[in-house]
Amino acid sequence: MKRTSRRPILLCVITAAALVISACSGGGHSVPTPITGTGSTFSGPAPARGSTNITYGETQLSGATYLGPVKVGTIGLDLFLTMRDQAGLQRYAADASDSSSPVYRQWLTPQQLGDRFGASQADYDSAVSSLNNLGIATKSYPQRQMIRVHGPQRSLEAALGTTFGLYSKHGQTFIAPATAPHPNASLHATAMTGLVGYTTRHRNFVPIRIANGYTPGLSPQQIANVFDYTGAYNAGYKGAGIKIGIIGTGPIADGDARISGGAGGDVAAYRFAYGVSGVGIVQQVFGTDANVSPGCSTCSPGNQYSTGLSSPPPVTGPCVDVLPDCNPEDIEAQIDTEQASGLAPDATVLFYIAYNGNECFTTGPCAPGTGFGPEEGIALTDDEIQQAIGDNQADVISMSFGLSEMNAEGYWFDSNGNGFGTTEDASLVSEGMAVFVSSGDQGAEECRPNNGNPGAFTPVVNTLCVSSPSSDPSVVSVGGTNTPLDSSGRLSNVLTGWTSSGGGCSIIFAVPSYQSSNVTGLPCAKRAQPDVSLDADTSSGVAVFIDSAPGLGGRQVEPFGGTSVAAPEMAAMWALVLQACKQTPACNTGPSGHTYRLGNPNPLLYKIYKGTGGLPYANVFYDVQFGNNPEPYATPHAGPSSTPFPSFAPGFDSGVGYDLVTGIGAPFARHLIKAIVGV
Repeated sequence: MKRTSRRPILLCVITAAALVISACSGGGHSVPTPITGTGSTFSGPAPARGSTNITYGETQLSGATYLGPVKVGTIGLDLFLTMRDQAGLQRYAADASDSSSPVYRQWLTPQQLGDRFGASQADYDSAVSSLNNLGIATKSYPQRQMIRVHGPQRSLEAALGTTFGLYSKHGQTFIAPATAPHPNASLHATAMTGLVGYTTRHRNFVPIRIANGYTPGLSPQQIANVFDYTGAYNAGYKGAGIKIGIIGTGPIADGDARISGGAGGDVAAYRFAYGVSGVGIVQQVFGTDANVSPGCSTCSPGNQYSTGLSSPPPVTGPCVDVLPDCNPEDIEAQIDTEQASGLAPDATVLFYIAYNGNECFTTGPCAPGTGFGPEEGIALTDDEIQQAIGDNQADVISMSFGLSEMNAEGYWFDSNGNGFGTTEDASLVSEGMAVFVSSGDQGAEECRPNNGNPGAFTPVVNTLCVSSPSSDPSVVSVGGTNTPLDSSGRLSNVLTGWTSSGGGCSIIFAVPSYQSSNVTGLPCAKRAQPDVSLDADTSSGVAVFIDSAPGLGGRQVEPFGGTSVAAPEMAAMWALVLQACKQTPACNTGPSGHTYRLGNPNPLLYKIYKGTGGLPYANVFYDVQFGNNPEPYATPHAGPSSTPFPSFAPGFDSGVGYDLVTGIGAPFARHLIKAIVGV
């Protein structure tokens, strides 16, 4: 991700889960003054301790400097419990999407996920009860994989068998355990997220910089014409009856009743300006009050969980400069919602955003105007994904963020590909959802410093590596193309792969059967990515409306590119496919649950590539044969001059058939529907 200097992307916050010291006053980073903890204190006999072999993000502490102990009011984290059959869940997700399997399209409910694969009800109840007895609040989910935990620091230290300290790494100052956690045996813990506050996941968009003149970016009609969404619209498919879930990375205004009765917002302004007709709406999903145990009911406000996830503060603005009382728009969230809604105009877009107003950890008052506030968005994506699994409403999921697989190993999954990250993706697919994930914007080196921001993760250069979670076999990895248009808005000459489209070979996941069975000469010994590609043009970008809700200071239209554009575009296209399936008796025949859902699209997409998928491959996909994905970077001149000159990192070339830049190519919506649904 490249960040503009004009608009802040992260809230200026100090939290226990990610103690980010932002330069809110124009200064540099500094270590905050520790504050005295509040809330209940554990007393009584020491509880029985469980295993010390708990994944908690310890790999992120490599290279960090310990600054000393820290005291804060409360701490929030996600606790993953030992499941009865974690590996079996991943197998089920693959089998349920395989037409040759006896469980094909037998989608599970969240309760069935819990009963079949999750923690036992007894273990789950035991963990919730133990935490509540310590004055720690919890939020539970029917799939019984994770518990959201929030409570006083001293109570969490007692439950987890550790203390917390302050660390520094790559310019970030954050909280993490001072010793390896040794949680109470009653918690049945296997992993924790949010315990190490080092920022890892990053967004996959690129601001477009125009040297001469100004471009507003491509319109939804231009994208629709190039990839034949228009043909699908003319056949009556605009996403009606389908729900697209966006895993949010920051705040949006749409669907907020506090702004023009919910009618205003970026997507509404975007659709109005471009004349996008349709009945689709955007709904923010904040979580519910169900299954919330408040824990420390006697704690002061700000130190209790209250009613769970809730609506974040309204976006204010325009957020041109760093303002302590401004909840700045995220840009990524605007890209995702506008592309999804603009290209599937009759679909409902569910925007999942995790936020809790009582999770406020500061060195001063938590109030508007102080510069401090709770986390929201990208730091809490596990909460959002668990909510999407638990409510089972979305038919399609789009995620436009990631981190390098190299940095994810030992945290989101182990060397065998087992972990809470792959568990979440497999859960979505086992419910029948299609999951599209951006492949990244660092080309073949997704472990490079993130577009000049080395604090995003541990930087490694000149090393081939791919992005996670797009390398997970349960998801469709979406790469990017350039999309040159002529003056009439038609595709000009050739669709090229001259992009920074993330691509390469996994170091973790085995080659999935949909690749090994359908791609001759696969260039990887393990899972290859991307699978497909759509527009991510970093020359033109797509138009993105920002701060365009009434009362936010006026509309801004800016162009952005990157695979964050391509993933929601692909989710929108799949929504059209699912509408066609839902309306076609021969397709809408799933044996259970949401009978029109098709699960992981990859088995169907790769069959088309092989030529066994209903229509000839060349009719359905544009085979991108030109371009590559090496990233430029600066190296010193050889010789006395120290002036840097651009060079290129390792990368891959586009070519005939499958390649590690654009996968099997760019699909055309109308023919994709015909190939899969038969109409």
